[in-house]
Amino acid sequence: MEGEQVKRAAADHPEPARGPTAAAETETVRSSGLLSRQSTDFGVAEPREDASRPDPLLGRDLGDVVIESVLGSGGMGRVYQAQQRSPSRKVAVKVMRAGHRPAAAVRRFRREAELLGRLRHPGIAQIFTAGCLDRDGEETPYFVMELIPGAESLIRAAEQRQLSTRERLALFAEICRAVGHGHAAGIVHRDLKPGNILVDGEGRPKVIDFGIARLDEPDPAGATETGAFLGTRQYSSPEQCEESAVTARSDVYSLGVILHELLSGRLPYEVGNRSLVESARIIQQATPAPLQIADHTLASGAKAIATCCLAKRPAHRYADATAVAADIDALLAGAPLQARQSPVWERAVGWLAGRPLLAAGGVAAALAVTVVAAIVTPDRSGRATGVTAGARSGRPGPVARFPNISSQRTTPLRWLSLTFDRPVQTLSRGDFRLTRDGQPLSLAGVTVAGERKRWELQGLETVTAREGRYVLELSGTGNSPVDLNGNLLATPARATWRMPPYAEIAFGLLDDDWQQYVVSMHGVECYTEQSAGPTTFFRPTVLGEEGVVVLRFPAPFPLRAATLTAPIAVWTTGDPFPYDPGAKAALDVSADGSTWTTLDIRQAEHGGFGDETFDIRDVVAGSGEVWVRARLTATREWPEDGPIFAQFLRTVPNRPVAPFRLTLTGGAEGAAPPRSVVLPANN
Repeated sequence: MEGEQVKRAAADHPEPARGPTAAAETETVRSSGLLSRQSTDFGVAEPREDASRPDPLLGRDLGDVVIESVLGSGGMGRVYQAQQRSPSRKVAVKVMRAGHRPAAAVRRFRREAELLGRLRHPGIAQIFTAGCLDRDGEETPYFVMELIPGAESLIRAAEQRQLSTRERLALFAEICRAVGHGHAAGIVHRDLKPGNILVDGEGRPKVIDFGIARLDEPDPAGATETGAFLGTRQYSSPEQCEESAVTARSDVYSLGVILHELLSGRLPYEVGNRSLVESARIIQQATPAPLQIADHTLASGAKAIATCCLAKRPAHRYADATAVAADIDALLAGAPLQARQSPVWERAVGWLAGRPLLAAGGVAAALAVTVVAAIVTPDRSGRATGVTAGARSGRPGPVARFPNISSQRTTPLRWLSLTFDRPVQTLSRGDFRLTRDGQPLSLAGVTVAGERKRWELQGLETVTAREGRYVLELSGTGNSPVDLNGNLLATPARATWRMPPYAEIAFGLLDDDWQQYVVSMHGVECYTEQSAGPTTFFRPTVLGEEGVVVLRFPAPFPLRAATLTAPIAVWTTGDPFPYDPGAKAALDVSADGSTWTTLDIRQAEHGGFGDETFDIRDVVAGSGEVWVRARLTATREWPEDGPIFAQFLRTVPNRPVAPFRLTLTGGAEGAAPPRSVVLPANN
């Protein structure tokens, strides 16, 4: 294959136009030429994609409001400046993006309007009215809200205004009071970050984007599903990563991250370039970098407040944002703080860890007695509470804890952390037992890593992909795990979860397996690059014309959830062609091959590789198949290799990870899932 062009199935497969049902039965869709002509704007109308095209909403009269200009675009919609007639004032209008309206996105958009409408606070952007407008026969939700003049994001505003540490703390306290107003109304923001906090021209903060907020009340669905994570990783709390309940204390954690960045210019830990799994591991387990600022009069107090906000356990943080504001005010006034310290035993262990000579000299034993006395109190019967007697010496043994595992999970459990209330010497695979529906499973291939109080099992996806009820128990071997004093595990720890029907399809382009999924190809080919080695990808074949490849994947059960990884790229090559100015690549998904949702777009000057994993449940839920479409356009040729600037499913030899990966999950929430069926994974 190396050094030669490979063209496969490059011809179009013309079929007459059919509806969704016929398409599903015959594994065809409407002419791929028609598909190409349907969507030359790549599914959305962002200014950067075609600045020459006028926005169809400019000048639109919404009754009391006339849209005047574009202010900006976000992941779910576009924000306009408008003029309201009565009262006469400038307002902002947020309109949901056309052609990108899965049910959950619409619900979140409408919920933002509903939640904002319930809040009245000078630090929260106020909503005035909401409604729907007609766009090409489809109802598109919008709402009219307060326009924030001269708005800049929090960090940028603080830098441009050259605010001192004291001024930044005062500004942060105002933000906390605004968020605390939402907490008092039972509303959790869930995506607090500097970009969602604007500062107006007069230096007043405004909290925006409650689009993924929810009421702080019992949620029968539990936490957000794997693959449907809401929020921004750098500012997310440990419980958001481990699918636990999200409360006002989660917002407090995010505020702690923002405080770090606002005062020091750094995050407590950097996870922006890490995988979701690695990001979660860091947020849940890594110790945040201590906050360091130059103002010595405020440094100690600011560090204490940040530390309290960033406590791993929600119970150790401030109860809500109002409490954070109160401590900031106290710090600025020179008054005592309410910031919680770590539990006594945690501080004692940390103190001893840095003083090995003292521990070796025998003082550790006396201190250990003091610590135990501080955390173990007798109940009315005289029995100790808070610990369980160890099996070896009768002294307290270590107690283990697994995190909560979502009862609504949709993908196999890949890794699981556990913590001990004190350091343990060793932990191995033999200390664990795993069963599925009561039958024991081998843990071969699973690894155990960690030290002291924090440990992790990795590689669980190899044994947890099949449908069934799983029980993972840490029971020990009789000789382990033991704490540093030789005391055995106090009681077994257990984690349970149910895995619904699950299937996975993965492949690359180095063999012919991909062809079984192709419905149609028009103006594209599978090509092996010559100049840079035998890398293979789909590319367009005709300069200036959109090429389309459509793939169809039948599911073995009615779909409840699905995720898709299918990379597109607009290739950056360097001189003399820094970019192909007309290169575009788009990734779409559909439940029937007729109505498409755009997941990702790349184009000149906004290109690079798009290899995200997308949660597509809102598009395909209830369907029995998944359709994937890539649209590629190039206007320049690379010497020897032709129009390679737009690519789809770039496959690199000897790389173990296949570029295409589709996960399918069945079953109904709250009901027994159907029989498990596992599709073969290619490549």
